[in-house]
This record gives sequence, C-alpha cells and structure tokens, in this order.
Amino acid sequence: MDRYYIGTAQTVQRLDPDGLIDDDFIQINLGRYFLSLQGGDYHVYPDGRVLMSGAHHLRDSIRGFESLYSLIWFSNQGYLDTTRTHRLCNGVIYAIDEQPDGKFLCTGTMSTYEGEPVSRVFRVEADGILDPSFVADVQSLGEARSYFTQPDGRILIGGSLRLLDSPQVRSLIRLNNDGSVDEGFNLLDFEATFTPSQIPNVSSIYQMSPDRYVITGLFDKINGQDRGGIAMIDSSGNLADGVFDGLGCGAHDYVVPSGSTTYKSIAGIVPSTDGGYFIYGAYHGYDDGTTNDTTQRMVSKLYGLSVGVPPLSPAALREGEGLGVRAFPNPCTNHCTVQVDAAASTGTLTLLDLAGRVVRTWPMPNATTELGTTGIAPGNYRLQYRTERRVESILLMIAP
Repeated sequence: MDRYYIGTAQTVQRLDPDGLIDDDFIQINLGRYFLSLQGGDYHVYPDGRVLMSGAHHLRDSIRGFESLYSLIWFSNQGYLDTTRTHRLCNGVIYAIDEQPDGKFLCTGTMSTYEGEPVSRVFRVEADGILDPSFVADVQSLGEARSYFTQPDGRILIGGSLRLLDSPQVRSLIRLNNDGSVDEGFNLLDFEATFTPSQIPNVSSIYQMSPDRYVITGLFDKINGQDRGGIAMIDSSGNLADGVFDGLGCGAHDYVVPSGSTTYKSIAGIVPSTDGGYFIYGAYHGYDDGTTNDTTQRMVSKLYGLSVGVPPLSPAALREGEGLGVRAFPNPCTNHCTVQVDAAASTGTLTLLDLAGRVVRTWPMPNATTELGTTGIAPGNYRLQYRTERRVESILLMIAP
C-alpha cells in the first residue's frame, strides 16, 4: 500500500510516504472495542491488516471478547477486526514471527496459552490456534528476541533463553521443526562484561550465505573473544574467524537522575541496494578489526564483507540482474519471470523486504520459473536465489 508501519510504545501507527501520519489508519485506541496496555510486537499483512501482540484489554461484549488478549487482529484502517478470534494467555506475548508456512512463533512471559501449557517459545497456526506439534524446552528467565527459519525447517533463535534443566542463560540456540533442541548446534558463551546489570542477548540473525550468519545484539565477548555487538557464525554455530574480530561497537553512558546505564549494542543489520549493509543500535564508535572509527553513532554503513558471496554492483541491482539471475519485467505487477543460468538451476527463491523479513518463498526447480506476486504490497524487495552452494540477490520492484 506504499505506506510505512511503525511500532509505538503500546500500539501501531501508519505513515504516508512523506513520513506524516496516515489519517486513513485511526489511532488504534480510538476504536470502541480496544484499550492498549502492555505493548508487544506486530505483523503487517500484504493487504494492510495488522496482527498485534502484547497484553491489551478488549471490550467487545457483542462477540464475547472482554478481557486481556495477547494476539489481536486489526483491519487495514486500524479498527478491531470483529471477524477474527482473538487469543489470550496468562502473560504477555512480546515477539511474534511469521514462518514460511504462515504460522507464527511467539515468545513472552506466559506459561499457558488459550488454557494450554506452553513454554517461553511456542507456535500457533495462522488463525492463532496453538500448534501442538511444536514443543520447545525453553523455560522461564528470558525470552526470544529474533528468529531465523532455515529451509530445512530448523529455527535459529536469539535472545536470553534457558533450556530445560539448565541454569545457564543462552543467547543463541537452534531448535528442530518440532521444537526439540538441535544437539548438533554449538552453544556459544556470550558475555556483557561492560555492565553487570545487563544479560547478554542476540537481537537479530541475518543469513549472508548458506553457511554464514551475522548475529547482532548486546554482548562484547563470545567464547572469551572480543565481538562487540556483532559476529559471524557458520551453520554449525561456530564463531567465524577474520570477520568482525575487532572490539566492535563502543559503549556510551545514558545518564538519568538516579544514575547512569551503559549501553553497547547493535540491534540489527540490513542490506542496502548498492551491495553494502547498514548496522544500527545504541553505540558510540565502531571497530571492525580493520578500521577503528570513533565518530560512528547509532547507524553505520559497512562494505566488503567477505563470506564467499560476491556483492552485486549498483548497476546490476538497478537492472534486476545478479550473477546469472534475471527477473523480468522489473518492476512487475502480478507476476514476473525469473531465470538463472543452467549450471545451477535447482534451488529456492525467497522474497524479502528491505528489513530482511521473509515475504514469500517459491521453489526454483528449473532454469526458468514464473512467480505470482498478487497480494504483495508495492515497493522494493530483495529476491534471493539460494542453492546448497550459492546465494545471490537482486532488487525486485513490485508496482501498484
């Protein structure tokens, strides 16, 4: 819809392309059936509808929703969706993440959901019904902050997590598709030595190649090595050498009347359209092991990440062509054709928004395939082609 959705402390707002508030999307608290309380997360559907989490009060006596609810659907105008069954738990759902099959991973402070016992990470169907096939041994003391679902269904989860019968808090784990712990994934030791009041956590997971992931968050050491807020791991969970091996992001003190708090974290990493990457967070200074720049603040741009995947040139991105990958027409409306070179014609196509979130996935069984883009909001996307040995991305523009 060529609009931007932003999370406030408790609800969601929609902005026009110029950044002004979109008057066609009401202030959610003005709706007659909804009162915001504890904010959480939100998901925007292609048609502009919103799924919001947290713990909020519904006052819809006509349809029987009169209590605290944690998964709540809204129309694309901001009104409570009275056609949906809103879901409740005995706590707060802080983060949700849509999976490729339309289901949602959820995390928060609950122990029951719709009256059924759940762990701190559970999965629901697209309509919010609990998925009993997913049982995760993630217990209290912490929560998930980021997810990445691999093509084989295994799920990387970052945050502050405690596994069953273990006193140690983990910042990065991997679960199998049924929620069981993947014993083949190496559990790294994260530390936040710059402040005793913070528990280290991983806040974002970004796949650079089939065997490389960039993780960011609040930490300054991994397995005793300096990795200030950003690091690269392989698919088995091992820390990669030679990348991000400087001091990372620098600390700064936030002074309040009662004292000061030290911050040193990188919240996330997103690709730019010219082949570079942006990192963003709460930090002063950045040292990647090659360059130490004390002037960096809050948002920085990175170049030259060496992970075995050549970056695309700005010209190739503008033309919608990668190293042997083409999409046409580009911009497209309801469909487009994607071609890859015959040397590696079997793989997967994934459409991601510019924040790195998965929008849609298609199989790529042949060198040429047709993609249906009906229902996807107009805008710029990254179309990623992936095989076991190769990852390439092109810029795909979807027109109204």
